[in-house]
Amino acid sequence: MKIVVSDSIFLPEEYRKKLDALGDLKVFESMPSSIEEFISRVRDADIVLVGRYGFSGKAFNASRNLQMLSVWQTGYDHIDLKAATEKGVIVSNVPDYAFDSVAEMVFALALNLLRKVHVADIRLREGNFDWRHYFGSQIMGKTMGVIGTGSIGSRVIQIAHGFNMNVISVTGHPSEEKARSLGVKFVDLDTLLAEADIVTLHVPLTPSTEKMIGAKELAKMKKSAILINTARGKVVDEAALIEALKEKKIRGAGLDVFEKEPLPANDPLKALENVVLTPHIAFLTEESLEECTYVCVQNVERFIEGKPQNIVNPEVLTILRLP
Repeated sequence: MKIVVSDSIFLPEEYRKKLDALGDLKVFESMPSSIEEFISRVRDADIVLVGRYGFSGKAFNASRNLQMLSVWQTGYDHIDLKAATEKGVIVSNVPDYAFDSVAEMVFALALNLLRKVHVADIRLREGNFDWRHYFGSQIMGKTMGVIGTGSIGSRVIQIAHGFNMNVISVTGHPSEEKARSLGVKFVDLDTLLAEADIVTLHVPLTPSTEKMIGAKELAKMKKSAILINTARGKVVDEAALIEALKEKKIRGAGLDVFEKEPLPANDPLKALENVVLTPHIAFLTEESLEECTYVCVQNVERFIEGKPQNIVNPEVLTILRLP
């Protein structure tokens, strides 16, 4: 059994030893420079643990023995599931592992923007100690608009109550019971955009959510509002957001994810003061990394035991004739 860690993931010695005991282990600790290099890494593997690089249809077609793919994260939009299923490859992910970390990051970005921390830090280092440049707004008592009420969105709502915020939300499955348990008012998207002081996105990237926040939606937001995106970059129309930020149609944006990652060197977002940018690190805490690796390796162990778990392409089980 050949097991390959195809790109850089958090893999302490404890988990490396677990994988080594399961088969012939090869660990790559850097991102591949090209699809050709990536294919050369995984071509003969039976099991692959993959991080951010993803797994394209071309890689699946080039794989000779691949049986199982363990994705070192919750999102799997960078995996060609159709190709995986056609090739009879089970794909497992790590569901719900970083909701505390991501929810906390939402407020780190929001508070930074409201209090101009990033601007003040830069200017202070340049020698400017004039406090009059940094008038901000408090978060207490503001209206938080949460789009999506999965594990992360629900934790954001919980934290918002700690700031004495009014919380409104858009969800795919509203109910009075859910509204009561979360302490939230469910509204339609137009109402949320019009009323929220902070709009935060917590939806997966699907055909229906791609560019769900575009020029039309941004125009409905308050000029004093900020947008936070820790979900997926393509949920927002980035060109429309850049225009709205340049024209001060909204107050600012906190972005941890982007349409293109890594963010290009000449990306216009980098020139704007009313945006805070982080390199897709909302999940990146000691606690969440440990949990993610634990489940990712456990997915491999369960597959080898014949009891695959956390499968994101369950239709493959019919092809493989597994229960």
